[in-house]
Amino acid sequence: MNAGLIPRLGLAMAGLDADRLGVRADAPGGVARGLIDWAHAAGFRAVQLNAAQPGIRPRELDRSGRRELAALLRRNDMACAGLDLWIPPEHFRDSARSDRAVEAVIGALELAWELAGLAGGGKRATGRVEIPAVCLTLPAQCPSEVIAAIGDAAARCGVRVADHAWPLREPAADTGPWIGVGIDPAAVLGAGEDPSALAARLGDRIAAARLSDIAAAGPTAGRVAPGGGQGRLDVLAYGVSLAAAGYGGWTVLDLRGVADQSAAATTAREAWTAQA
Repeated sequence: MNAGLIPRLGLAMAGLDADRLGVRADAPGGVARGLIDWAHAAGFRAVQLNAAQPGIRPRELDRSGRRELAALLRRNDMACAGLDLWIPPEHFRDSARSDRAVEAVIGALELAWELAGLAGGGKRATGRVEIPAVCLTLPAQCPSEVIAAIGDAAARCGVRVADHAWPLREPAADTGPWIGVGIDPAAVLGAGEDPSALAARLGDRIAAARLSDIAAAGPTAGRVAPGGGQGRLDVLAYGVSLAAAGYGGWTVLDLRGVADQSAAATTAREAWTAQA
């Protein structure tokens, strides 16, 4: 497969075990900065930031803080693939909490847009620009005004929202392409579906793609390193399907719940780059 077509691989910060990765709580610049340095040393050239992590939360970062974060990414020659914002889905449906949840999404969209500009979003040799994405999970029967507010903010920022809800939500006609689908292979496999077939079916509705896997044995099998031989995901078929679907963003390795994340990161990165 042509390496210029396979989406490049980044790393999600959410779920990383800083202690086991050797990132100290008193690391210069804090844990978030230490994890970015670790991701760079592990061979990744983009990170999906965790919008709930201290030091990354949009409401805590003033203009100076955002410039410092962007400078850190530039020093490490890393792009911002986007942000994860795992707000409990029911908060979007609860009238007492929905305004705050939407404000948090808007803050994450604005930060993703700023970092893409300040740190560089990455332009492929093919000419495709990797658009950052904010990953979240919207609830079933999400209020239309919530979806409209999020879609308007995404369009204004030029940042896509990747909804990881399952079953898949039908696209809202009034939000255009800005609210798309996020694919998490481990979740898809756990639901008895094929991530490669799903990617082929979704085409340009894919707003974000993760790289994850679950163990081959047992209905409650846990997450494992993609490409390590213990999981269900056909890494090659998945990469080819994303390329054929025209996906132009980063594929983001998700190590939530995976044991020995350092070894898993190496295994998954080598399996992904072997597609070249």
